[in-house]
Amino acid sequence: MNKPAFDLESYRLETWRSICRAAGKEETASLNSLLDRVTMLEKYWAYPGAETLAQLRHYLSLPDMNAFRLLCGNLKNALENKTCRAREFTPFYTNLNELDKPQSRLLTSSYSDGEKKKNLKPYFEVLVIHPSPAEYDALYRNSLASYVTFHDPSYYDIVFVDNYHDAIIAVLSNPTIQACIYLDNFRLSPDRPDDFLRPFDAFLQGIDTQSPDLTVSLRKHIAHLRPDLDHYYLCENYASEQQLDNFNRVIYTQDPNLFADMHHHILSGIEQRYSTPFFDALRAYAKRPKGAFHALPISQGQSIRSSYWIRDIAGFYGEGIFSAETSSTLGGMDSIMDPKGSISQAQNKASALFQSIKTYFITNGTTTANKIVMQANLHPDDIVLVSSDCHKSIPYSVLLSGARPVFLETYPLNQYDLYGCVTLKRIKQVLLELKRQNQLHRVKQITLTNSTFDGVIYDVKRYMMDILAIKPDIIFHWDEAWFSFGYFNPLYQGKTAMSAANALSLMLEDEDYRRLYREWKQGADLDDDEFLLNNDLYPDPETFKVRVYATQSIHKTLTAFRQASMLHTHDCQFAEDDFYEAYRTHTSTSPNYQIIASLDFARRQMSLEGYDLVKNSLLLAWQLRNSIKNSPQLAKYFKVLDDSHLVPAEYTPSQTDDSEQALYFPALYGAYRQRLFSVDPTRITLDISATGIDGPNFRQMLMTQYDIQVNKTSHNTLLFIINIGANNDSVQYLLETLHHIASKLAQSGQAQLPERYVANLPLTRNYHARFIAVQSARKGDFQAVNLREAYYAGLKHENISYVPLSTELMQQVMNDKPLVSAGFVTPYPPGFPIIVPGQLITYDLLLYLQNIQIKEIHGYHANRGLKIFTTEFLQS
Repeated sequence: MNKPAFDLESYRLETWRSICRAAGKEETASLNSLLDRVTMLEKYWAYPGAETLAQLRHYLSLPDMNAFRLLCGNLKNALENKTCRAREFTPFYTNLNELDKPQSRLLTSSYSDGEKKKNLKPYFEVLVIHPSPAEYDALYRNSLASYVTFHDPSYYDIVFVDNYHDAIIAVLSNPTIQACIYLDNFRLSPDRPDDFLRPFDAFLQGIDTQSPDLTVSLRKHIAHLRPDLDHYYLCENYASEQQLDNFNRVIYTQDPNLFADMHHHILSGIEQRYSTPFFDALRAYAKRPKGAFHALPISQGQSIRSSYWIRDIAGFYGEGIFSAETSSTLGGMDSIMDPKGSISQAQNKASALFQSIKTYFITNGTTTANKIVMQANLHPDDIVLVSSDCHKSIPYSVLLSGARPVFLETYPLNQYDLYGCVTLKRIKQVLLELKRQNQLHRVKQITLTNSTFDGVIYDVKRYMMDILAIKPDIIFHWDEAWFSFGYFNPLYQGKTAMSAANALSLMLEDEDYRRLYREWKQGADLDDDEFLLNNDLYPDPETFKVRVYATQSIHKTLTAFRQASMLHTHDCQFAEDDFYEAYRTHTSTSPNYQIIASLDFARRQMSLEGYDLVKNSLLLAWQLRNSIKNSPQLAKYFKVLDDSHLVPAEYTPSQTDDSEQALYFPALYGAYRQRLFSVDPTRITLDISATGIDGPNFRQMLMTQYDIQVNKTSHNTLLFIINIGANNDSVQYLLETLHHIASKLAQSGQAQLPERYVANLPLTRNYHARFIAVQSARKGDFQAVNLREAYYAGLKHENISYVPLSTELMQQVMNDKPLVSAGFVTPYPPGFPIIVPGQLITYDLLLYLQNIQIKEIHGYHANRGLKIFTTEFLQS
């Protein structure tokens, strides 16, 4: 590979582009070499097929370069525009028939507007792992094709491989694969030089070559990398119980209806994932004429159609959304409070996709999901560990529960006004100190944010293992508001709550893990805190419990309406009554059906193309990073921050520049396995210090002058999120904009952003003695606060006063005049409460507030100042 590529799919496309360029110059020798290379790659795709490759070689041998260029150019356009991903039914029509003629349709996306689009249906591919592909390819292909009809909801073709390694490479490289068919007796590895496989070594580790059933091992391996796929086993004799448990369906090769059954099961599996129970029910309900003698005048759009003044509303929104507005839970609808029909079915499908034991739809945001988790799991006087960078809904939820939070400080990135994660060592320090005080039994839950707003990701599995080794029954609540997409790429396996929970559950039953634990325990000094702090720990399989909750803002990173969220549970001691009481307390009795429907179709989309969409986001982000780094003009003003900038060196192993590897994605996967913290590649933080413009003003310029929306800034950084809705055009426009800004800066001779004194946000929180529930024996190390008492005391006017932020106030604090906050103070950014009720307001905190140049500070009143408790109240 001459230059780095993102993965095998992008390398394949670049090779076809090289073939087209060489064809234009009629470089015959180069073309033969390139065709040899692309033939090796094309074995992982059914499209365009061996027939097309053979035709290209035929044209080259004649030579007929005009025909070669036409066929090659059409194929390149089809791959670039993904026109092969949707097709119409045409009997006896091959890929070559379409590609080997002038074809303007290939120049634009198959999803673009046009009359022909109506007849197009989704196309996917099926991987067949077979010991003898050469002998059976034509039989399978022709037999399955004979059952395809115009009425099929989608069309497919098959890809043959004959070994374990190629099967893994195929499902990673070819996102159109939706199902796998397995036969026994395939080989372990191909007859091919090892250097072709080397980039995929990290994905191929851990193969159980001694397994009595390599077919089941391969199925598990593929399911680990791509949990979305369907799996079918072709069996000559009776299948074992293990085989029956591990495959969607076992199909017997001796059955005379073998290929008919195969075709039926392939399409049935796709249909199961395509089905959207609630959205389908809502759509059917909307089509039926109804007389509404109920709530909602807007239902059916009646109050709009009869209006003289708001008829334009229907023109903007369309008729469908009003036809689907109803307050009914009958007629195919369902009640979110007690779902037994279409909502229940939709939630079950989401649960299967996200690998939870149970999933719940939330229609008013992850703020509400967090409240539900807190109320369900926490009781008054419980201790809960909470990351200090958590969303403000979490401390509010804790105070409602009456639990005592210990806020865990995150590591600071003072140079960029950013904050990272809570270190594992810090969590273990707090737990061990509570254990020494005989307070560990009060610790009920730990709540951490993953990923952080700036894209720093925890090694969730490693964290949970170490914490469970100290507190084996603790509940984990992972706030994944910005991380729901992480379930759809193997890069994030073990770094999402549910994937880690499933891995831990399997460990409980795994004899190999039990053996590993016994061996580790023999050499471990479990009574030595230093050993526990400074080493990886392993929980006791006889005592640890898997109790995990994840709350997700689906609307933030997937295709759903605003406020659409999910709550996933994997709790072996699930308190059903407590949970449903909390769920019904915080869930609206008038949920928005459009939000519920959007959760349903978001699940459908990610079931069928989640891997493809997230992989494309990673590709676009990689291209954007490289374009900025490799452009002298852009690199002068913009610096892309990566792990070396956002993760302190002591928390990461020695790093290599993954972007320079032959295949970036496999190299990144290997590196991610070794990192306790990782920066999500789809989050691109730019240091803009060299532009001379601060973050808020740069964001304003992007919005007003270039129509580019940026969610978050600090004094000297901008955050760009490459989500699944991003495309090449949007990324190219962003690059053009940055080039335009860089050109203007070069012409104006813009100076470096002047150094600005920023007081560091104090890491440790201390509280007035009146509100301290538990504290460390080491003064100031940590304290658990009675947040509810402090909050409600702060609502009584006789207990509080206001003090403006001034030099005089800071002098008073320096002279040991205590100030105690009577409310929350949340500046944006960083967007989390830096002061909570009952907290001591120190000189360093006042200095921080005085120096941050932020207009939006919730809890700070511009006219009155900070809300504090009076001395009389504190002494009473």
